[in-house]
Amino acid sequence: MRIFLAAMVLVTTALPVCGQDAKDKPVALTPEARDEAIVRAMRYLDDYLWRLGNEQGSPRKQYAIAVTGWAYLLAGDKAGGEKKLPGRGKQLSRIRKYLNRYASLVAGEYKQKDKKKGRKAKKKAAENPVPETPSGRGFPRGPVQYNWPLSIAAHFFAESAARGRNAGSSRKALKSIVRVLEATQQPNGGWGHDDAARPGKGPPPITIPKPGGTVTLTYPHTLLAASQCALSGLGVAHRLFKTRQVKSLERGRDYFEKAQNANGTFPYDPSQKHGVKSSSAMAGGIEVARTGGAVFALLCAGANPQDPAIIAALKAVDERPDLLSEGHGSASMALQFGALLSRARGPEAWNRFRQIFLPRILSSQEEDGSFKCVCKQASPGVTCDTRQIPGANWPGYMEGKQAYVTAIYTLILVLDRAAIKAIPEMPKMRAPQTPSPKRT
Repeated sequence: MRIFLAAMVLVTTALPVCGQDAKDKPVALTPEARDEAIVRAMRYLDDYLWRLGNEQGSPRKQYAIAVTGWAYLLAGDKAGGEKKLPGRGKQLSRIRKYLNRYASLVAGEYKQKDKKKGRKAKKKAAENPVPETPSGRGFPRGPVQYNWPLSIAAHFFAESAARGRNAGSSRKALKSIVRVLEATQQPNGGWGHDDAARPGKGPPPITIPKPGGTVTLTYPHTLLAASQCALSGLGVAHRLFKTRQVKSLERGRDYFEKAQNANGTFPYDPSQKHGVKSSSAMAGGIEVARTGGAVFALLCAGANPQDPAIIAALKAVDERPDLLSEGHGSASMALQFGALLSRARGPEAWNRFRQIFLPRILSSQEEDGSFKCVCKQASPGVTCDTRQIPGANWPGYMEGKQAYVTAIYTLILVLDRAAIKAIPEMPKMRAPQTPSPKRT
């Protein structure tokens, strides 16, 4: 999988800027159109989500299941006088059981691993056994990138507990997830796909090109995108537990602040930090998209909203909110975190986001209820999630991507109806500064 990721970097950085996959058909942004799209997407996910296999070590299936659970949980919110959507109680129960088992399975490996020392631990890692997943299929210990889905599962369980839904089992699952996320935090305070520090779990030493040049880099152990997932999930878990002075959160916040670019955005990984102050740099679009998730993670992890790093990052996002859909690796994930940040910042920020993106999402819905990625590939390196990447043609690949995008867009549409209770209050949009009248 990581070798494929390196190849994908080569492909996406070479792709020309081109139009979005979404259909160019106008759809009115009304509560009725939104709710109809949500219901159609839910029917698609109810059926298709569970038919997905585990593809080449990718966590896309598990991530989609966690996002779907989060969306279904919020969809049951009756606040604000919204029309009641069809219940998803049975699906929620199924998702909860799946994620509970997934979290306990990965955490159990770490519990056993921590009891073993030296040669026995290395031998077991080298053997690389395949435990069973809730779907009945196995997932390989080494290649599976479990930090991504476990981080989103943390949001699902924290929201469940905050709403008084299965609070006991949700807290238990959160403890398992916290165990894994704190164990996989790297020495620099960030996170990668998995655990780069333990024998048998980290990535092999592969090289990738540095964007904008001929220099090659060793594939990093930590990524800002993986770190925003992990830090935000860890933050809401400790917030629910009311834990004080959490070392892992402090180290995570420090990781982001040290990696921040001069223009307030965030790079792919800390080694690619730059001092360019303009957001029109080569990677400006994908870096703005990544910044929405970075700010969301920092604030979930207890960062001071008045911190200069937060203010600079929000300024970068507020100057170009249209770039929140233009992410690298996964444009849809960048948009998901941009939506979460916008919703948490209040009505003004959310209204700006929804006017830009919700009509595009509604226009992208297919006849079966699924969605196409709405990125416009406005910058080099943007990864459109529902575009076929050359060489990635194994069975189930495109179907998995379609379900993954549909889960994310369903959550975004549901955010238009319901607020999240498990996250802290976030800074409102700043009023535009008008120059003082000249004195005569």
